Amino acid sequence: MDWTAIRLLYLSELRAAMRERAVLINGILIPLLMYPLMMWVMFSGILFVTARFESFASRVEIAGLPAEHRGLLERLEEDEGRIEITEVEAPTTRAATAYREEVENRLLAGELDAALIFETIVDPPGNAEVLLLSNGSSDPSQAARGRLERALSAERSAWLDRIAEQHGLEGAEWQVFEVRSNNLATGRQMGQFVMGMMIPLFFVIMIANGCVYPAIDSTAGERERNTWETTSTLATRRIHIVTAKYLYVATMGLVAGALNAAAMVVSFRSFLGPLLARLGGGDGSAFAFELPLTSLPVLLLTAVLLGALIAAAMMILAAFARTFKEGQSMVTPVILLVIFPVLVLNDPSMEFTPALAGIPVVNVVLLLRQAIAGNVLWLQLGITVLANGAAIAACLWLASRILRVEEIATGSFEGNLFQFLRQHWRPAGGKA
Repeated sequence: MDWTAIRLLYLSELRAAMRERAVLINGILIPLLMYPLMMWVMFSGILFVTARFESFASRVEIAGLPAEHRGLLERLEEDEGRIEITEVEAPTTRAATAYREEVENRLLAGELDAALIFETIVDPPGNAEVLLLSNGSSDPSQAARGRLERALSAERSAWLDRIAEQHGLEGAEWQVFEVRSNNLATGRQMGQFVMGMMIPLFFVIMIANGCVYPAIDSTAGERERNTWETTSTLATRRIHIVTAKYLYVATMGLVAGALNAAAMVVSFRSFLGPLLARLGGGDGSAFAFELPLTSLPVLLLTAVLLGALIAAAMMILAAFARTFKEGQSMVTPVILLVIFPVLVLNDPSMEFTPALAGIPVVNVVLLLRQAIAGNVLWLQLGITVLANGAAIAACLWLASRILRVEEIATGSFEGNLFQFLRQHWRPAGGKA
């Protein structure tokens, strides 16, 4: 192998790629900008919807509010957002059914967002059954229901404390059943869990996306532009040309994966963290999106393995295409074969066993997930490298055997990989 010739051809392919708009968009711009833009649009949309809800006044009607629960009105007014409260007298026993039907009709018509009806008030004073009515098909009604539920819960706790004081009970004596919840995971561990579920999946997708166009353009694209004949007449062996093209395709996949991973981490820090904190009512410290330093070499290794494997598989199939459109249809199965097992096995309870470490692509995803969590399993790492290395070597061997055939190299072969295998590797004694 003349590595000087390969290097020159490889650099020539890279320079040509920088002039191709589709290569720049699919290999660099989309992995780098797609997720920040998606996160920004999602974050802006949620803030817009939240602001719209807060600008609307919740229309609430309260019937039969006891004097012991006048604090409920203050709690509602202290809640975020505006609220319009209409207080009415408790309906008589005969009129209760008619009043409830009237309220339900107003709720369904959108004239009212929620209603509270205090029923069956018994001893001690303030003890009552409360009916909360809302329209589940209306967002403003659901928002009003949530505000009423929060205010009722707080008012109920305050009323029970007052009853306990009247009976001379201390807080510890009155609290007979208490539940306390404590999340032992740190903010960094929670952030690593989220990144471990999302980054590997999109990492594989972006590497495949980064390899697609270069793999097709360097084979079928050259034939369609009628430049393959000129390239094949260069003063070097054909294997050097193919090797340079392969390294170029693998590089574009590696770059796409690395840029995508970096963009996702930045997006998580800038957009997803504040978004989760806002939705969860936190202060922004619940999630800390930081990659462990030990995961960076593994991230680079997985990008190299995936880029090399996907590039080899795509170039094998694209070598049979004579037009760019044919190349797109031929490499589509590779994308599906790469993404499907990742989607099926994207389970947080999936354990990274030595057996799974022997399955290409799946082992890379699980290895990357473990590395993001800060737990590198060295046995599985070794098996992953060997398994993917063997798969890459097999693809390159097959590619070298295919490109030795003059019909494939010149693009005169009419068919795909399976037809080629049937013709050239049929069993001995088989019929032509």
